[in-house]
Amino acid sequence: MKKRLAALLMLAVLISYAGCGLARLNGITQRFDEAIGEDIIAAAGDFIDKRVSTGDEFGEGVELKLLSPTPTPDPFFVPSPTPLIIATPTPMTNEPASNIVDEWVYVKEAVSVRTGWSTDFLIAGGIFERDMVHRVAVLENGWSKLAFNGSYGYCNSDYLTTERPNAVATIHLDIMDYTFQAALKGEDCFILNVQSILQKPELLNGPEITSLAVVLKYLGYTAVNKVELADTYLTTAEPGTASPFKAYIGSPKTYTNSYGCYSPVIVDAANAFFKDKGLDKKAIDVSGLSLDELMDYVKNGTPVMTWCTTNLVATTYGDKWTIDEEEIQWRNYEHCVVLCGYNKTKGTVIVADPLKGLVEYDKEKFEKRFEEQYKSACIIVNKFQ
Repeated sequence: MKKRLAALLMLAVLISYAGCGLARLNGITQRFDEAIGEDIIAAAGDFIDKRVSTGDEFGEGVELKLLSPTPTPDPFFVPSPTPLIIATPTPMTNEPASNIVDEWVYVKEAVSVRTGWSTDFLIAGGIFERDMVHRVAVLENGWSKLAFNGSYGYCNSDYLTTERPNAVATIHLDIMDYTFQAALKGEDCFILNVQSILQKPELLNGPEITSLAVVLKYLGYTAVNKVELADTYLTTAEPGTASPFKAYIGSPKTYTNSYGCYSPVIVDAANAFFKDKGLDKKAIDVSGLSLDELMDYVKNGTPVMTWCTTNLVATTYGDKWTIDEEEIQWRNYEHCVVLCGYNKTKGTVIVADPLKGLVEYDKEKFEKRFEEQYKSACIIVNKFQ
């Protein structure tokens, strides 16, 4: 009888120790889950903050499953390294099936880029003959998906080819895609996070005031409207009655009897806007500086409204008129873009072109056209700077 009681007592002790061991194991497992859970949430928060702050195409539609709730982890417990989180952008609803690709293609002839995969969608911009664009998918309905103007754009695949033309005109780029590729290649490049605005269809001949809208939007004035700027703040004059350094000659809304203007006119329009809105900003004419000096502004975070020519064609001389005994001769193909980046390795500049979007131009050729258009340029700074 005593032996049986001793055996039963020993069995109870063993069961008690086993239970304690299991409870301890469960406690360690729980603390491990809690610690890893907090690390995952922190890492995911950092990821989302970085994505949203850069304003790229993955800023929205990211699906992440986080552990919750998150108790305070055991300070004496050191978890394993946080697992890698892979965020997948939510696909656009009803987008046709596609074949994912990663290739640069060339434009056979000018075509509109749209916000969706058919002509039912709005126009997001345009690409021109011999331009080079980054295709990310070929859709089964015969359209292509492109990295375009800070997001995605679509055009009919019939307008694209993988065969390189004799000369490439313009490379349409996306900031994140471009900088990532440049980093892989070890290129020396810098780009401000400028989002382009297209002048058409409202302002057929208004690259100057549209470029002002681009810079204002970059500075945070997201409600700015290019048409409001043109209607309310841009000084205009009939052809033959004023200098393009004093007023916009013609109307930015039409090609008929419309010419354009230079930096002082946009400076006046910007300062009128700032005064009207009570903003502590001012526009400054920096015409006459070299292109390298303008690029220094860009490197320091200031985009520059810079004059050049449409598609960088050579400047020719057009109509003449006399104002206050001064002969004015119009310089054809006058155009205005926002200088917002450069690639020193490739010898290029990156601009927000109101006719094309965010594009890359050969620096030497761009500089030549800039000089042909009076080296006209302006910037926006703090009012008391």
